[in-house]
Amino acid sequence: MAFIINGTRVGDEAVEEEFESLKEHYQRLGEVVCCDRDTELRGYARDNVVNRTLLEQESMKRFGEIDDAAVEARFEELKTEHGGEQEFYENTGFNRGDQRMILEKLRSSLTIDRLLETELKVPEHASEEELEQYYRENLDRFLGEEEVRVSQIFIEPSSHEAAREAFLALRALRKELLAGKDFDEAAREHGSDEDRDIDLGFMKQGQTMPEIEAITFSMEIGEISPIVATHYGFHLFKVTDRKEATPIPREQIPGLGEKYLSELRAKEIADLIDRLKSESSIEEVDGEA
Repeated sequence: MAFIINGTRVGDEAVEEEFESLKEHYQRLGEVVCCDRDTELRGYARDNVVNRTLLEQESMKRFGEIDDAAVEARFEELKTEHGGEQEFYENTGFNRGDQRMILEKLRSSLTIDRLLETELKVPEHASEEELEQYYRENLDRFLGEEEVRVSQIFIEPSSHEAAREAFLALRALRKELLAGKDFDEAAREHGSDEDRDIDLGFMKQGQTMPEIEAITFSMEIGEISPIVATHYGFHLFKVTDRKEATPIPREQIPGLGEKYLSELRAKEIADLIDRLKSESSIEEVDGEA
């Protein structure tokens, strides 16, 4: 798949290179990247190539080509920032045979940055009023963690045969609990040992086993769980209290100013690209044509 953007052909190899770069990026983030995401990632790749081409074209139209010396100088700066040429290649995953590609990427970056410096009006620092408005408009993104307070009845079987007996005992006990039997009393009567806490206190997600979390955080106050099997044994849980997620105070949110400015910059870039698209001719063509 290729494009003709304002009369300039952008070959399918550019889209394919961007696609492979995106796959590597998401893999480094620890995400699963497989065949079922190819359509999604190719869509991102096409958008990135078109957007980058539009920004490059607009920058060159206004300011002309980036001088080769400036590109070389930026390359030397990068190597110095990494501690030397060898360290640059080790840290970035490039090799010396990639120098031409590296210089092309740097030329593109410098070309686009020059345009953005002129177009974007993002302040260096956010004001208190801007941060407060941003915080208020996005409260649902700054919620603390939901918590549940849980009590348990636990039986740890000593053998395979005892496991079946423990399961049957808890199943019968659960019927009594649903009929109104006191949970703490039942835990003292049937729990595996007296030292084990009945009241587990408040828990946040991530503080216990996933199989326990999935049950307890989906329960209402006073509800009795089904029997839950873990590698420790068998459990019955009762949710005794909950704390719903509430907004974190603004002053306790790390990096709020940087987040606001980053999103403001991204929005201005998106607006600029939308304007350039409205003024441009973009045609998708057969990559082999």
